[in-house]
Amino acid sequence: MSFRNRQRGLSFLGLIVLVGTLGFLAVIGLKLIPIYMDSWKIDGVMNAVISDTDINQQTRKQVLDSVIKRLDIESVDAVNYKNYKESLTIKKSNNQTTIQVYYQVVTPLIGNLSLIAEFDKSVSS
Repeated sequence: MSFRNRQRGLSFLGLIVLVGTLGFLAVIGLKLIPIYMDSWKIDGVMNAVISDTDINQQTRKQVLDSVIKRLDIESVDAVNYKNYKESLTIKKSNNQTTIQVYYQVVTPLIGNLSLIAEFDKSVSS
């Protein structure tokens, strides 16, 4: 019997490495899903506020309040009442309104390792 005929399938060590790698990728995926769900909610809020018909007649404070209230309704953790001053910028000029959101999310991965996701979004009327 030759060596080629005896060699079949995956070894136990190969199986452990495969399961470990898939497990690690699954943990990363489960940590990233909530971060990107918040990002999609923020996109939706920004697009909903900017598509309002009288957005250019509203004051900067009214637009800011509208964005913050909608983010609160959507239960967004990344940008909220506590940190909107660092994350949210509203610019008004020449009958045009621009909403910009910049934020970072740091989530612990394993031990002292963390994942950092950085987002910079902008919409204009």
